[in-house]
Amino acid sequence: LQWRGDICASSCHELAATTMDPDGYVSFRSSSTVLAEGVYQFLRGSLYGAIWGAVTPFYTSASGEIASGAFRPAPIFSSLRSVPSNAAMFGTILAVQRISCKTLELVRRRQDLWNEMFGFAVTYRYYSYFIASADGRLLRHNRFVGGIVAVVVLYANLLA
Repeated sequence: LQWRGDICASSCHELAATTMDPDGYVSFRSSSTVLAEGVYQFLRGSLYGAIWGAVTPFYTSASGEIASGAFRPAPIFSSLRSVPSNAAMFGTILAVQRISCKTLELVRRRQDLWNEMFGFAVTYRYYSYFIASADGRLLRHNRFVGGIVAVVVLYANLLA
C-alpha cells in the first residue's frame, strides 16, 4: 500500500462516493444507531473515567488538607473509592455529547460541524447543571447512572 498523494486522494474519493449520500449524510440512519453510539461512548468514557479515578492522586476527604493548608497527593491506586464516580461522570459526558450531536445529525440529515457544536452546548449545560453543581445533584446523578447500569447488567444476565 503506497501513500502517494494521487493514490490516497483517489481511493479516499472512491470510498467517500460509495459510503456517502449525495447530500453528504453518512452514518446515522435510524434512532437505534444513535442510541448504540451513545451506549458505546458511555462504555468508552466509563473506562476512561475508571482509569482516571484509579490513578488520580486525590483523597476523597480533604478536611485535613483544608485545616493544614498543604496539599499532599495520595499514592497511586489509594483512592479506589473514586473509580465508580469518575466512571459515571466521564461516561455520561461522552454519551450526552454523542447522542445530542448524532440526534441532530439524524434530524438534519447532514453531518457537519454545527452538529458537533450543538453537542458541545448540550454537554456543557449538562455538565454545569449536574456535575459542576455544589449541591447533591452530583450524588443523585451518580446514583441514578449506577442504578441504570445495575439494572442493565441484571437484565442482561438474568432475563435475556
